[in-house]
Amino acid sequence: MRIVRVEAVPLDARLRSPFRFGNVVRTTSANVLVRVACEDGLVGYGEACPVPQLTAETQESVVALVEQRIAPELVGEDARQWRPLLGRIAKRLFHASFTQAAVDMALLDLAGKSLGVPVHVLLGGRHRDAIEVHGSVGWDADPEKVADTAEQQAPQFRWLKLYAGTGTLEEDLGRIAAARRRVGDDHPFLLDVNGWWSPLEAIAAGPVLRDLGVEAVEQPVAAADDEGQAQVAAVYAEQHGIGVIADERVRAPSDVHAVAVRRAAHCVNVGISKMGGIVAALDAGLTGYAAHLRVSVGSVVELGVATAAGLQLAAALPEVTYPSYLSGSRKYVRQITSTPLEVRDSRLPIGRGPGLGIEIDEEAVVAMDLRNAVPLSS
Repeated sequence: MRIVRVEAVPLDARLRSPFRFGNVVRTTSANVLVRVACEDGLVGYGEACPVPQLTAETQESVVALVEQRIAPELVGEDARQWRPLLGRIAKRLFHASFTQAAVDMALLDLAGKSLGVPVHVLLGGRHRDAIEVHGSVGWDADPEKVADTAEQQAPQFRWLKLYAGTGTLEEDLGRIAAARRRVGDDHPFLLDVNGWWSPLEAIAAGPVLRDLGVEAVEQPVAAADDEGQAQVAAVYAEQHGIGVIADERVRAPSDVHAVAVRRAAHCVNVGISKMGGIVAALDAGLTGYAAHLRVSVGSVVELGVATAAGLQLAAALPEVTYPSYLSGSRKYVRQITSTPLEVRDSRLPIGRGPGLGIEIDEEAVVAMDLRNAVPLSS
């Protein structure tokens, strides 16, 4: 199982329509496909999806790090020694979590394929065969457009995720109210504020959120304000029965411990890209359980490779409290995996094939490979 080649492929990944959340509008994504090949012909795949709001990494930096720092570290090594290799890589990458996540996925995919087992078996086994996912109702200034999207997604998803934090608090609550009127009372809401409310705004919103059927709020205040979010979490739990999820605040298992000590949330989101891979996210989740916190799984709207990795993580976690966001790949114009995700009864099945349980559409990769783009003539 000696590694003979490591490659990073920058992709032209485009979204079907603009995706708005907080103060962010995404129309394209700076994804990078990572390939790690062994001497016996097996190939492991990983994916980086650097998001400027979460990392200083870029598509160009991911490619450079993989080629200049990761490849020399991995070539000649045994892919089945993935834990020690990931420890070495972390020292080479410092805090480049999105690059590390891609290499983590590729090594685990390769190790699983070599042993003929899914990644969740490498992690200790699966706790479930499928995971519930939620819809994602992108932000819009017009409340009725938010309601339109919620209505479109309601037949497929039980839970719906909405976004807030842009404009005034009154406007935020008006959009949530419009969505509730349109979809009725059978769909719990998860609200993602991305840290844009002040503690006072979040506390003032509590009674309205409760009445509108918001079951949980993700990162209501700034990630650096543990004291403020602890106040919000206490009020939400005691007065409204609303959960508070730490997202941007949590980038490592040590952050999970800090959240628990400061009581800054009831739940931690352990998405693989921001955490630095499946292994780091699993470690963070286990830290959360030990600290009596709940755990959820999120994403940064990646393509199918990272989505499959998120599903493997969700299988290996003992409990997942809230529905996961693992259907972001459906937002892209073109996929690089050959089997599309099929949400049935708000659930996605956990892949049981070797490694990540996916097949790569190499023709799509070639078509999306930015290195093949024809430069414009001057």
